[in-house]
Amino acid sequence: MDGRVTRGTLQKIRDGVITEGPVYLKVSQLQPLGKKHKGLYSDGSDSMEAVFASALTSLIESGQLTNDCVVKLVSFTCNLVNESHKLISTECEVDAAPDSSTAQQAPIKEEPESQPAGSPCKENMPSNTKVEKQATDSPMGNKRLKVEGTGSSTPHAAKRDPDAMKTPAHPRVASLTSSSRTPQPSPSEQPTPVPAGPPMDSPGLSIGSARKAVQPIAALNPYNMSWTIKARLVKKGPKRSFTKGGTQSTSVFSIELVDEQGTQIEASVWRDLADRYYDLLEEGKVYYVAKGKVKPANKAYSSVRNDYQLHLDSGSEIEECPDQDTSKMQAKLSIVPIDQLSLFIGKKAGMDLMGVVTSVGQLGSVKRKSDNSELSRRDITLLDQSQKTVTMTLWGETAQDKGALLEAQDCPVITVTACRVSDYNGVSVSAGQRSDIQINPDTPEAKALRQWYDFEGRTAATQHAGEGLANARGSSGGGGSQERVTFKQLTKSPADMPSPDAKPEYHNATCTVANIDPQQSMYYQACPDNNRKVVEQNGQWYCEYDGKTYPSMVRRYVTTLRCTDHTAELTLNAFNEQVEGLLGMSADDLAMLKEGSPEKQQQYQALLKKVQWQDFVVRIQTRTRSAQPSTSQAIC
Repeated sequence: MDGRVTRGTLQKIRDGVITEGPVYLKVSQLQPLGKKHKGLYSDGSDSMEAVFASALTSLIESGQLTNDCVVKLVSFTCNLVNESHKLISTECEVDAAPDSSTAQQAPIKEEPESQPAGSPCKENMPSNTKVEKQATDSPMGNKRLKVEGTGSSTPHAAKRDPDAMKTPAHPRVASLTSSSRTPQPSPSEQPTPVPAGPPMDSPGLSIGSARKAVQPIAALNPYNMSWTIKARLVKKGPKRSFTKGGTQSTSVFSIELVDEQGTQIEASVWRDLADRYYDLLEEGKVYYVAKGKVKPANKAYSSVRNDYQLHLDSGSEIEECPDQDTSKMQAKLSIVPIDQLSLFIGKKAGMDLMGVVTSVGQLGSVKRKSDNSELSRRDITLLDQSQKTVTMTLWGETAQDKGALLEAQDCPVITVTACRVSDYNGVSVSAGQRSDIQINPDTPEAKALRQWYDFEGRTAATQHAGEGLANARGSSGGGGSQERVTFKQLTKSPADMPSPDAKPEYHNATCTVANIDPQQSMYYQACPDNNRKVVEQNGQWYCEYDGKTYPSMVRRYVTTLRCTDHTAELTLNAFNEQVEGLLGMSADDLAMLKEGSPEKQQQYQALLKKVQWQDFVVRIQTRTRSAQPSTSQAIC
């Protein structure tokens, strides 16, 4: 077999370790399958059924891709169909053609003395004789013949014909002919065939008499009903019971699972399974989970970043997997810097946060409106490398247990998952019931933050993350709303527009800069005293507003931005201070690029493109503008 073919490749594909090419495999047993072809892949120690896409038909029909050749598999998909894996090839190349001795080998003639008496010969069999392939570790394993039908049940019913042995076999039967000259044992000497499927020493869950191959959580989808995952239980929620329509009480609880690839998924355990397993499942242990339903996740009630969630009921199976290494079963976090928390205000999806706990507040409590009961709460302050701080509120048992641990340590580093961001005091964070808090985690990011704080952050000047946003809200005119609005809410029909004499309205919004037209003027020439427009006259600058002439002028931004959010797209007019903050330079400096040499103009184009597709929190003014014979809405 070609040296590039590596043993164990197919098992790694089954387990999801290898998900993309190139990989090298040997092909055998090619045959048509409608407009496609199927065959068998081998890596020298294992085999898997192969399906070749219709795009590869010409490669097979031209004779380039044949039996016993080695292919370089570039693009493929591994699917579990009827409890058996199939490797669907969409792009491959022939890496090594079969040896000439193999490709042109004549049908093997068995010597009379090498074949046991009574071994049946294909040509003398009844018409309903079946040829069966025994599953072995090699795709070209031993074969056996099974005689069925009206003929004699004794081995001598099929007589040997030496001349018939010289006749070339039918192509489909020839593919089952062993390439070795080793005598074939009689059917009575054959071992019991091994059931098709993954090797028995592969990781799997024993369900009945068969073993299921473990697949990664990322490969789950609603169209695959036969799956098994191995994952660590990272969080178990409380069990709830409810009665619907006067029927029997139904129990349910939620768990969060993470596999070795760091992919998380939430599972809801229902009814009898919930009652049976709630006290048995423990956080931190590893379990096999199988025979559940994969459904689209409801992002409004889920803190896990996965498009799917699991529904486990009485037909599902859960089995503990003891003595497992859980070092790799850690959730992949998407840490948001504290200075960017304002972008997540009001969003239902939770976010992950990491920071140094610089202060821990006293344990307090609030009264629930629903039942007037006491709920514990505690505030802590977090700091990261952005030199911004934010207040996080811990609730319930987390405030009591985790809060006490944080209070006893000197500025520990923590990671918090599934946080919710609100606009209280500009920006604040809340750790909910689904949040998971890790103190001093052993990760490179946490170690880097600890090192920064010990050498620089402990004495650095810091600022609250919501300070600028809170001041902007406090000084905004027009009595504007403090809540975030969408672009669709800002857009009004002519019938709903207020009078042109009405005061402007102010709103907060989160948007993405989609485009800044580089052909627009971007700025105007202004008077240095009153910022009014000036025109050049004989090397001087004349201001029509005050009738004075000035020896110099300054440029000020008036720029049109094309911005979008998830509901609509709007054109916003931005002025000098806002565009300076957006581009990071004054209008005079930008003019040197825009009006300079070709190299400078390229820098100007690159600067505008750099701002595109970035998110910003903006304060928007809307007013009705009268333009006879119609009115329009101005948004700034």
